[in-house]
Amino acid sequence: MKTFKLNNSQMSMRSIFITVLVITFGLLNLNAQGTPEPPATPEPPKTTSGTSYSISVDNDNDYKSNSSVSIKNTNDYYKFRASFDASKNGKLEEFLRNNLGEDNLKISGSSYVWTTSANGDEIFECKLTMGHLRIYLDRNASNSKLYNKIKDLGETLKAEISGKSSRYGQTNVTRELEKAERELARAKRELKRVEREAKRAMRN
Repeated sequence: MKTFKLNNSQMSMRSIFITVLVITFGLLNLNAQGTPEPPATPEPPKTTSGTSYSISVDNDNDYKSNSSVSIKNTNDYYKFRASFDASKNGKLEEFLRNNLGEDNLKISGSSYVWTTSANGDEIFECKLTMGHLRIYLDRNASNSKLYNKIKDLGETLKAEISGKSSRYGQTNVTRELEKAERELARAKRELKRVEREAKRAMRN
């Protein structure tokens, strides 16, 4: 059996051939894979803030009237929702007329709706119905002046509905004083009734 040995020249050629083969295979593999796409940059989370209030107040008829106010303020929109005793509608209507005007006001029965549009799209709506008030503002389509006006409007409405406004409606102190006066008047009437009954009993 004959044994074949490679000389140095043959071994060098074999090494070169293997190296070229490996490089060629690597280039073909890279071309097949293509250039990898960079990962998509995640969008930053949008800031959202919301506040809600629930209140219970006394009205002029000595019974509890439940009112609720909910305010949500985000980067995209401002929302105001409230429910209250229908006796407050008159003051709220007057306040809204004074602040929003009547140019964009539509009235249908007991419903009052103010709207504002920009570029054909409605960006603001304020709707007052019996015992309910809803406000919506698209912050992306409105300017900062309008946003600040509506935000301040919402704070004043919250105070009015909760009975904590000094300009619109009675203050808590005034309501407590009037309630005490009514209770005193009832006590006086009750005292007179008892006195009359006592006099009748003495005559009999």
